[in-house]
Amino acid sequence: MKITEYTFETKEVKKDYVFAVMSDLHNRPYEEALKLTGEIKPDAIFVVGDIVDRHRKWHDKALSFLEKCVKIAPTFFSYGNHEISYPVLSAKEITDTGVTLLDNSWSLFNGDIIIGGRTPRTEIDWLRDFEDNDQFSILLDHCPEHYGKYLKDIHPEIDLIIAGHAHGGQIRIKDRGLFSPGQGIFPKYTKGFYDNRLLVTTGLANTGGPIPRINNETEVLKLTIKKQA
Repeated sequence: MKITEYTFETKEVKKDYVFAVMSDLHNRPYEEALKLTGEIKPDAIFVVGDIVDRHRKWHDKALSFLEKCVKIAPTFFSYGNHEISYPVLSAKEITDTGVTLLDNSWSLFNGDIIIGGRTPRTEIDWLRDFEDNDQFSILLDHCPEHYGKYLKDIHPEIDLIIAGHAHGGQIRIKDRGLFSPGQGIFPKYTKGFYDNRLLVTTGLANTGGPIPRINNETEVLKLTIKKQA
């Protein structure tokens, strides 16, 4: 596992921020991920879904993971497809860990950044209100394939979208992934920045599927939002 660093410059923030981004834990051991997150010293943590594993019906590590995230920095959590298909964690259990749950909702961070979370397989009309804000906006949307379908042209005022789900394309050849849930063979959005607007993390672990990760290290993202002069 490694730290992968990205920087996004904008005139819409009052100062520089550092965020840690994690996705797709799938109820696996999380100690290394939290160690790297602590090294980043983030202003806040974004957990972009899939902390449980719907295939194996595992969730015993999920809440303790969130609790330990909160001890490092304020933490924002949005649902992934595994939480929707395997709804074993209640909203109260999640918020009792101390995280801010973003379930088709948003929150103002430090009076400067609007952070929203889109829940998979649900309505998106609320995004029109979300993007109608003066602050810099970050949307946590677990599935990167939503970008082309629902966000790229339809909601152009959302400044930055952060996703996971693709697991880096599982097997990477010449910096291209071979397969992703929701995108199929030779997926378009698997890792890094697209259009300087969509940021996709390869995630922390695999699900229980048969396709291994090859040339595709797990990662914690260090995202710097830099105030543009």
